Amino acid sequence: MANVKAQGTQVFAVIDNTVVRFSCPKAFTFGDDTFTKIDTTCLDSDTKDYERGLRDPGEGSIQIDLDDENASHLQLIELADSGNKIEWYIGSSHSKSPPTYESVSGIALPEDRIWWSFKGYINPAAPTIETDAMVGYTFTLIRTSAVVITPRTVTK
Repeated sequence: MANVKAQGTQVFAVIDNTVVRFSCPKAFTFGDDTFTKIDTTCLDSDTKDYERGLRDPGEGSIQIDLDDENASHLQLIELADSGNKIEWYIGSSHSKSPPTYESVSGIALPEDRIWWSFKGYINPAAPTIETDAMVGYTFTLIRTSAVVITPRTVTK
């Protein structure tokens, strides 16, 4: 029975044709998609009937305990302020192999880990400061596409 551990998951994004790793996230959620309902009910029906409509990508989040010596934490704050829509790649704990980006062919995802990818942006967040805790940020992640899973290659 295979299980995928959350510990070891890595968060990457493509920013200005460069793969950036956001190190030391505390939590990451994708959010759930919803779909509009298209009413196809006939006038002589006793119950309503619907067809599935357009996808409304979910809102997730990325959470960090601020480390001002971690350049990727400061880059997250800048990215949130910019509102730029980027490509995100979340790599499973199966390996530490990073994605690569080629200007001609685009992203190359190593086959030794599961990848979840989507497009989206993050909203600015104010820090959370409380007793007996680290200063933290929870950025709302606005997805603008579905989450696509790329399974890893398993050799037997």
